[in-house]
Amino acid sequence: MKKNLKQFWHMLAIIAIATFTILTIGVPKTFAIAEGSAGFTLSPLREDIVLNPGDTYRSSFKISCPGTQTVDIKYEVDVQAFYVDENYNNVFGVASSRNLITDWITIDSPKSGTLSPNDVTEILFTINVPADAPAGGQYADIRVSSAAISNGDESGNGAALGEKIAIGHLVYAEVTGKTIRQGEIINVDVPGFILSGDIAGTASIKNTGNVHSRAYYTLKVYPLFSDEELYTNEEDPASAVILPDRTLLRKTVMDNTPTFGIFNVVYTVEFEGVTQQVSKMVIKCPIWLLFIIIFAIAVVAIYFVMRAKSRKNSRKRIETE
Repeated sequence: MKKNLKQFWHMLAIIAIATFTILTIGVPKTFAIAEGSAGFTLSPLREDIVLNPGDTYRSSFKISCPGTQTVDIKYEVDVQAFYVDENYNNVFGVASSRNLITDWITIDSPKSGTLSPNDVTEILFTINVPADAPAGGQYADIRVSSAAISNGDESGNGAALGEKIAIGHLVYAEVTGKTIRQGEIINVDVPGFILSGDIAGTASIKNTGNVHSRAYYTLKVYPLFSDEELYTNEEDPASAVILPDRTLLRKTVMDNTPTFGIFNVVYTVEFEGVTQQVSKMVIKCPIWLLFIIIFAIAVVAIYFVMRAKSRKNSRKRIETE
C-alpha cells in the first residue's frame, strides 16, 4: 500500500511539473516599442464623393505639425493610383481601370513646403472628370510625404533627420451612370470554443458590383440561460466599405469578454439587401483553466487506478493466505 501511495504522489508531481511548464511557456512576451521623434497629421484621411462625367470638383484637406515637435517638417504632395489586391492589402502606384481618376486630379497648392511646430496648411486639389468617364468606383491616394529636418542654420538649410514618412488622403469616388450595387456573403462564422481572446464573429463578403459599398456587422452575446444581453452593437453596428471585385474578410469583436463561461452568440451580416445570420453556443475556457481541469481529471483517474490496483493486490494476498 505504501509503495502504491508513493507511486501515486510521484506521478502527481510529474503532472504538476508538466502543467507548470506548459503554462509558463504559454505566457506571452511583451516588448517595448520606441516612438518616433518626428511626424505630422492629416485630416481627413478619406473622402467619399460622387462625380458626374464632365464635371469639375474642388476640395481640400489639412496637414499639421503638432506643437510637441522639436523639428520642422519638409513635405511633398503627389497623386498615386490606389486599390487593393485579392487579399485586400492596399496597393499603391499600380494603374488599373479602378484608378483612372489619378490622371484627373490636379494639386492646386504648392506641391512642397515646410511645416514648423503648430503650423497648419491646406492642400487644395481639383478633379476634372472626363465627359466619357466610365460609371462606377474610382480610387486615388493624394499622398503627403515628409522627412524631419532641423530648424536650419543661418543659410536656411536643415539637415535631414530620420526616415521618410507618408500619409495619404484617400479619394473614394463614385462616377454616376450605370452603377451596379450587388454582392455575395460568402461565409459567416462564430468559433464555438475559445481558449484566449474575445468572442468574435468573422464574415467574408465579395462585392460583385462596379462601385464600393458598405457592409454592416451586428454582434449580440447572451449568457447561456438568459435573454439579458451581455454585449450588443445593434445601435451602432460595425461597418466596412468593400471595393468592387474584391472580397473582404472582417472580424467583429466583443471587447472585454468574461474570462470563462458559456454564451449564446448571434452574429448578423448585411450587404446590399442580403442578410445572413449565425446563432451559436460559445464556450470560453482559458488555457490555464483547461490545464487545471485536465490535471484534476488525471489526478482522479490515477487515484482510482491505484485504488483498484491496491484492492487487487489485497485480494491476492488474502487468497494466498
